[in-house]
Amino acid sequence: MKREYDHVGFRNILLQVADGDEKAFSKLYDIFYPELTKHVLRKIKDQNIAEDILHDLFLSLWKNRKHITEIESIPAYLYSAVRYLILAQYRQQKTRELPVFDLEEIDMIQDDVPIEDRLYYRYILDEVQREIENLPEKCKEVFKLSRVHHLSIKQIAEEMSISESTAKKHINKAINHLKDFSKKRFGFTLFF
Repeated sequence: MKREYDHVGFRNILLQVADGDEKAFSKLYDIFYPELTKHVLRKIKDQNIAEDILHDLFLSLWKNRKHITEIESIPAYLYSAVRYLILAQYRQQKTRELPVFDLEEIDMIQDDVPIEDRLYYRYILDEVQREIENLPEKCKEVFKLSRVHHLSIKQIAEEMSISESTAKKHINKAINHLKDFSKKRFGFTLFF
């Protein structure tokens, strides 16, 4: 991603976004949207779906703007989030086959993302995945059904023969644990 900004100026933009400044958020959007669009369109050839993915990404970023200054690398965070949204899109469209290639491998070889950001992004993904595997067994299973397989609370409760409130408790426990983990490990909070 092209560095069209200086570090101090960029930091000021993030501080303004955290304070709810919509103009600063527009600047942030203008900096990242073009390259993220190209990135998504390499994996999803449908312009409308790509725009929906990026809309969801930036909407999520705006909703969680209070924490934006805690993110160590905005490019790594955005590419990680886009990757998740692309995978979620493939899973939601059951009629569409998953691509033969491994999205993670392609993310690692793309030239438009600085190598430092690609490596940091891969490191974050690996560490979070490792931490998910360390969750208590039932908590891990419920979390994966929710976040990986995109089942509803009701579907999870039925599949695991537990109450909906128990399913919610397991998901909340996993999310809180992973947020705490990411805050301590990386210095910023990931959103699950």
